[in-house]
Amino acid sequence: MFGVIFDMDGTLFDTQRICMPAWDFAGENQGFKNVGQHIPAVCGMSDVGWQKYLKDNFPGMDVLKFSSEARQYVIDNLIVRYMPGAEELVNFLKSKGVKLAIASGSSQDSIKHHLGEVGGTDYFDAIVGGADVENGKPAPDIFLLAAEKLGVAPADCFVLEDSENGIRAAHAVGMKALGIPDIALFSDEVKALETAEFPSMVEAMEYFKKLI
Repeated sequence: MFGVIFDMDGTLFDTQRICMPAWDFAGENQGFKNVGQHIPAVCGMSDVGWQKYLKDNFPGMDVLKFSSEARQYVIDNLIVRYMPGAEELVNFLKSKGVKLAIASGSSQDSIKHHLGEVGGTDYFDAIVGGADVENGKPAPDIFLLAAEKLGVAPADCFVLEDSENGIRAAHAVGMKALGIPDIALFSDEVKALETAEFPSMVEAMEYFKKLI
């Protein structure tokens, strides 16, 4: 039997879009405009990864202050909800005995909070957060650890991702990369790495139904 690994923000939950206004808000507080436009470039990265990106691209920014204010904006405004079709897909796969994991650049606390908000705590056999590995996406470390925790070989894992960094990471270790773009479309270079791409989880459900 195969395993399925879900990215969280923008893939499993509709939590990615709020990051754009949050970054704009925190950036403007320090005089930097349109910082939210950079979200697609850091999707899937760990906190360390995207904070380094900000330091490199916005010299003089107080990244810790930015991070705190952006996080508070999200806390104040976020309503956690599944992406269309995601809960149905998780339930379907679980009912068929497929092993499921979450592999996200977000923290374990954030992942568990979001799962608790939607009553999904018991759905997943393994949860891997950004701090659990040395290198974040596009390095494949997080997916390899998720596969190890599931007890499934990388070649037998499907990865559902909304980010180019995630697709690159999954493909690098021979996993089947299934793209579901959210806030940005994929480049032709990344599309070539995908096993398949879907407009939403609804179409991904049909894909897995045929597989099973």
